[in-house]
Amino acid sequence: MCELFAMSASVPHTVCYELDLFAAEGGEKHRNRDGWGILFAQDRDAYLFREPNPAATSELSRMVVRHERPSKHLMAHVRRASSGKPALANTHPFDRVVEGKRHAFAHNGDLPGIEELEEARRWIPHRIGDTDSELAFLMLLDRLRAAGSITAEARFDVFARFASEMRELGSSNFLFFDGEHLFVHADRRRFETEHGLTDPPEPGLNVRFFDDKNLGDSWNATGAKIDEISGPLYLFASVPLDPQGWEPLQRGTAIVLKDGKIVSQRVS
Repeated sequence: MCELFAMSASVPHTVCYELDLFAAEGGEKHRNRDGWGILFAQDRDAYLFREPNPAATSELSRMVVRHERPSKHLMAHVRRASSGKPALANTHPFDRVVEGKRHAFAHNGDLPGIEELEEARRWIPHRIGDTDSELAFLMLLDRLRAAGSITAEARFDVFARFASEMRELGSSNFLFFDGEHLFVHADRRRFETEHGLTDPPEPGLNVRFFDDKNLGDSWNATGAKIDEISGPLYLFASVPLDPQGWEPLQRGTAIVLKDGKIVSQRVS
């Protein structure tokens, strides 16, 4: 299945992120992967790199590793195509500019039946690709517009309720960035084995927190590293990337963060 990774930090950090090694840590060893994408947020805009090919054979992926961009918020996705063919248009994170801010969305899971929802039908022609994930992103943006949600708490309420509804369709591990805040929703996820995919157990996402006690420390894990912790930060990943410090997120957990601090959190 797809692998997710995200960071919210109090000050810009440089994360050396090797997407192919990260995917292998998540169990993606037995089939070719179907693309990768990584977003480095910079104020209202972001560097976004995407490719529909395996990171293992990608010159672009190696360039991204060599020239990491310091950022407070980072979002990455390694894709296993389950809805929509391998193509750039179907490669996460998806992005749109809304009110002068770049918004981005990445998803691990499947949402069977989403196209049959009355709410979703009007957005199908607006997709660039043909994934259930991009359709969910467009629906979420529409709900935020309709709610006129300005504050982080109001936007979080829309996000949490939307994620809870999507969870009724299928696995809904979401990362959403609104140009200022990182929104996270944890569900269940499938794991790949040499015999095929497992049923989706919990957890779908895991979290690790570095506080002021870690200032000056380095973090070195499979597929990702930070040479120096310069301030409090949260990391999220589909699977723990090293043996220490990771906590599983309960199914239905929704969190909104800004600059390495949790603004709000709930379990539904």
